[in-house]
Amino acid sequence: MTSQCSADDLAAELVHRASQAGLTVATAESCTAGMVASTIADIPGSSAVLRGGAVTYCDEIKHRVLGVASETLVEHTAVSHETAGEMAAGARRLFESDLAVSLTGYAGPGGGTPEDPAGTVYIGLASAGGVQTLRCTFPGERNVVRRAAAARALELLLELL
Repeated sequence: MTSQCSADDLAAELVHRASQAGLTVATAESCTAGMVASTIADIPGSSAVLRGGAVTYCDEIKHRVLGVASETLVEHTAVSHETAGEMAAGARRLFESDLAVSLTGYAGPGGGTPEDPAGTVYIGLASAGGVQTLRCTFPGERNVVRRAAAARALELLLELL
């Protein structure tokens, strides 16, 4: 898949391929606030694939619902490789899914740090093979960043299949 594909096209391909493989997916979203799960759920047949999603906008909920360690949030912040990885692993465990994706970042226009300015999103992926994370930077205003991050998360899930 290329970045030229729409999120809807990516989600349709994900539902098709995951269904054929008998695999399930879960999401844990902060800055995208459920956009990935919603895009998947828009596809007919998604109920065979999507186990559930958690919108964990604040640190306390990342910790309580997904099991992100308090130490991780203090030492690395909510917007980090470490947090994205723990979010994905937590979603996979919580929803008992084969695959899980997480997103945490600064959608903008405010927020961010010199190292991770607005537009920075960390995406985590969890599978039986382990956890991996990716740092992405998306230009544009808040909702452009959120949509681009959601599409990239769907692309990364497809790469796991």
